[in-house]
Amino acid sequence: MTFEMGEETRQVQGTWDVSTYRYMVDGGGLKLLVDSMKERKIRGIKCHQCGTVYVPGPTFCRKCFIDIDEVVEVKDTGVVMSYCVEMADVRGNPIDIPRIAAMIQLDGADTWVTGTIAGIDWKDARVGMRVKTVWVDEPVGSLSDIDRFEPL
Repeated sequence: MTFEMGEETRQVQGTWDVSTYRYMVDGGGLKLLVDSMKERKIRGIKCHQCGTVYVPGPTFCRKCFIDIDEVVEVKDTGVVMSYCVEMADVRGNPIDIPRIAAMIQLDGADTWVTGTIAGIDWKDARVGMRVKTVWVDEPVGSLSDIDRFEPL
């Protein structure tokens, strides 16, 4: 399979050595998110000082460096901020139907979530495209409760 890179294609060169960074992961925001997914809702945490809404929410604002805990609900619609088209599996084997993996900013959130876009040809995917969440039939409180995103 061959294809031409479109005008929106960007190549980024660089490296990032993560060995010098230390991370502390607090699962509270993620637990809030997956618990709300049982009800087909998406919740995050809002900073009372700057108004930034994080999904999933951390315990502190990354802009103001203050503790935050205001729970807010965001919509299950959003905008594609970035995407890539997967033409092969993780081992490099070609796949029959290309997948569109996207970074999506949900309406009401300031951060992005990742997901797969289905229901369109990969050549029709665009930055700025509006999408809607498609939930699994029976959500159980897992990140996999969002089956995919589809164009509006």
